[in-house]
Amino acid sequence: MDNKKNKFLFVNSSDFLLIRLIAFVGQGITLGVTQYFFDITEFVTLSSWAVAILLLLSVGLAYYLLNRGDKILSERQIFLFLCFDILQISLLIGLNGGYTNPFIFIILAPIAIAASYLTIERILVILSLSLVCFALIFNFYIDLPLSVRPDININYSLAIMISLFISSIFLVFYLYYFSLNYKNTQTAYELASKQLQDEKELLKVGGLAAAAVHELGTPLNTINLIVGDFDQDKDLKKKYGEDIDTLKIELERCKAILKELSTNPESKELSSEISNMSLDAYTQSLCEQFSGNYRAINLDYRSDEKSKSINIQITPELNIAMNNIIKNAISFAYNEILVLAEATDKEYFIKIRDDGPGFDKKFIANFGKPFYSSRPEKGVNMGLGLFITKQMIENLNGEISVQNNNGAEVILTWQI
Repeated sequence: MDNKKNKFLFVNSSDFLLIRLIAFVGQGITLGVTQYFFDITEFVTLSSWAVAILLLLSVGLAYYLLNRGDKILSERQIFLFLCFDILQISLLIGLNGGYTNPFIFIILAPIAIAASYLTIERILVILSLSLVCFALIFNFYIDLPLSVRPDININYSLAIMISLFISSIFLVFYLYYFSLNYKNTQTAYELASKQLQDEKELLKVGGLAAAAVHELGTPLNTINLIVGDFDQDKDLKKKYGEDIDTLKIELERCKAILKELSTNPESKELSSEISNMSLDAYTQSLCEQFSGNYRAINLDYRSDEKSKSINIQITPELNIAMNNIIKNAISFAYNEILVLAEATDKEYFIKIRDDGPGFDKKFIANFGKPFYSSRPEKGVNMGLGLFITKQMIENLNGEISVQNNNGAEVILTWQI
């Protein structure tokens, strides 16, 4: 379960080790300066250094994890380290003036890290621990020396603690919200990357299939001619008739298999030998591919004369983009989807039109931005499908736009 949630955690333990070393050095310098210039009691001095050394021990633990081979810290490890940091900083602040210590707001640092990297359950644990520590610091602390002790009345003291409480809560939910958007975007891009990789692998398989059809055709025809000669020889027919019939049956099977490979629309689409195809043929192959899988929807195509003379390069990115758009149209269409291939002297278009409810005005106004979806299931659909499709089409030097035309219409445009 941790592995699934840790897919966005890229905290290298060596970096974590360096940060904690810097934090220890900073605490050591601060303690050294205050104890040299101010009259700090021996108890506070020894206790403060003992607490600071705890941080150094945690550095040793991080070093142990690094040497053990954990190059990337898990979410659980980060959570435990952050809990330790809050307790260590709180104890150090409590020994040195409590809420009157000007460094008290440094406690917000581990809270901010937790909000950026951890799951909401562990963030709430970190936040709760912090709020408890704030309350303890407010009630139990050792005063600073008289020479530097601020004269703060009770109302201002209470305001400081309320500020810490509110700042912590606001910081957690502010950072968590934006990190969640980032994680959702990363999830969608990872899915798109996997889909693209799978498409490229299928291209290789399709290329092998096309090569097999080409390479095996000639020898099979030769074998077929020889078997035909055997079949006409009466002496051989009498002696090896059953074997010859078996050879003929197996040859027919081989021909049927090769014919299936050469005529399967998906094999044609994915074959690396067919890297170019007419715009008209490509839209037709798309409709044939989806018609077999979605019989409840009438999927049709139309094209003009110029589209038959426009050759386009078929890439995995284009296939994924078109699949995304057509599947999106299928999910909204009532009965029919129309794919159109059109061309002018300067541009060519692929238009996907469905007879569904169409796009709402807010979606059209924000098209191209992530996290805008016209689907009702917001928790399941993040509004990233067409966003990623748009990026793919633009990477292929095309443009994509949406509008309503008796339903939803997506228009892809390329310059000739």
